[in-house]
Amino acid sequence: MEQIQKYLKVGGWIDAQYAYEYYNTDNQSSVFQIRRARLDFKGSPTKWVDYRLQVDFAPNPRLIDAFVKVNFCKQVQLQVGQFKIPFSLENKLSPLDLELTENAQVVSALSGYKDVTGISSYSNGREIGAMLTGTLASAEVRGERIPILQYGVGVFGGNGINVKTDNLAKDISARMEFSPFVKGLILSASGYWGKYDMMHDGIPTHTDGVRFRYAGGLQYTDRQWILRGEYLWGRTDFAAVDPLSDDYVPVPTRTQGFYVTAGYWFRFGWGENSKIEQKLRPMLRFDYYEKDKTANTNSIYYSTGVEWWPEKHLRTQLAYTLKQRPQDQSFGHTVTMMVSAVF
Repeated sequence: MEQIQKYLKVGGWIDAQYAYEYYNTDNQSSVFQIRRARLDFKGSPTKWVDYRLQVDFAPNPRLIDAFVKVNFCKQVQLQVGQFKIPFSLENKLSPLDLELTENAQVVSALSGYKDVTGISSYSNGREIGAMLTGTLASAEVRGERIPILQYGVGVFGGNGINVKTDNLAKDISARMEFSPFVKGLILSASGYWGKYDMMHDGIPTHTDGVRFRYAGGLQYTDRQWILRGEYLWGRTDFAAVDPLSDDYVPVPTRTQGFYVTAGYWFRFGWGENSKIEQKLRPMLRFDYYEKDKTANTNSIYYSTGVEWWPEKHLRTQLAYTLKQRPQDQSFGHTVTMMVSAVF
């Protein structure tokens, strides 16, 4: 059995969610949905090669991860296929590790979840391409070897998951992480540079616009605490019609935002002598976002929630968000409940 698991490990999870959103009596919703239904296949046929194949069946079947990783040494590994781009700290997290039920607004907008361009929305922070990654330096801290300097740099198609690149240009993304000799502390800087086929009224214009994006952040984790904050900034060209020539011309838009999130794990057993550990984590997040710096489009979300793992195969989450947006006459309110079954 151990030999089989070395070559193939099968897992996955299902997220069942209920969400209620209210702005006023004419703008409210109440939705049940299967948020995710994933199967995950991965393994290491040799010490040089790893692979992963992850499929999501909700809301429609689609390929999430499909890559091969060649481990030349700890400093250099080559990953080819479809996978998460090396951009931002939060984008690295699996939904099972994300503290609240939704990503921060600016991460969603600039990392390919609900991308501001529209072309790579719902790509789960992933692209198709090739990436070099590795650990450049490590050190012994309190008797444990920890990575001090890690990197990832890749070339990507730029159109999201499960699609071919439709222009000659390729995008570049890179992230550097530094741990200043403190276990659990990460300082991160990342960037994304590329072009894309701009859309106008939902139709491709066959005119390239630029996407420049930068992120900087800090994260600290230990057995109890999670503290993370990031600032993300981006310039995105959107298509407009030149009234003199009727050609499409790029109009640059500046997008920015930041978030701060914090939480604390409480751990306890089912009984006095129980070996089954429960985990309970209350969370807080402040989330600021400006879709367009030149317009009054800033929004502030105040979120709180609790995550409970009664045992390692079951998670429940409850989250509340107070939404302050200039286009609304009053505050918005969102309540989300999600149950995850992990196998």
